[in-house]
Amino acid sequence: MTKQISTAVSDLVLSLTCLLASYDVFVKKENVFLIYGFILMGLASFAGVARFGGCESVKDLHRSLSVHAGAVGMPWALLLFASIQLNQGAKLSLVSPGWDIFVILGMHVCTTQYENTRQMLIPATLLGLTYSAIINSNQNYLIACGCLLLSGLIGVTGKIGPLYRVDLFHYALCGVVYTLRSGILSIV
Repeated sequence: MTKQISTAVSDLVLSLTCLLASYDVFVKKENVFLIYGFILMGLASFAGVARFGGCESVKDLHRSLSVHAGAVGMPWALLLFASIQLNQGAKLSLVSPGWDIFVILGMHVCTTQYENTRQMLIPATLLGLTYSAIINSNQNYLIACGCLLLSGLIGVTGKIGPLYRVDLFHYALCGVVYTLRSGILSIV
């Protein structure tokens, strides 16, 4: 495989966005489960930096992390965001502390067992965010939904003119991550 520098750069930007979001949310909310989705997406994008920078040996790791980031990391971040907003910031996890890890592991097991997990979780998460946006009048939900829908419409294979779709996909995900970070931090 030849180096695809533009994709390494877009992966790096996504990785740094995830790092910033993880740091800010952890420092201000002091809850590791809030940043799990961001960390998983950051790891996948960092593996992409290595892969598209020319290190072919991380190809399988990158693919695996990307699947888990899409099927677990992104829905987890979106679901926690909706949960926090619906509870006016009082509830910082979906279930009682300690049980979150079992929910996360269950999502990973489903991802490895069923190929359609991502296809089921993302639309359900989008519906939850849209519902939350309507009842809470929070623009962060709508922006996150828009960026997530845009990333899905763009896809990751082929080109749009001279631009690789995967690069545009990464930049749309940066919008999702930054919007969720801003939304989480805005909740008291």
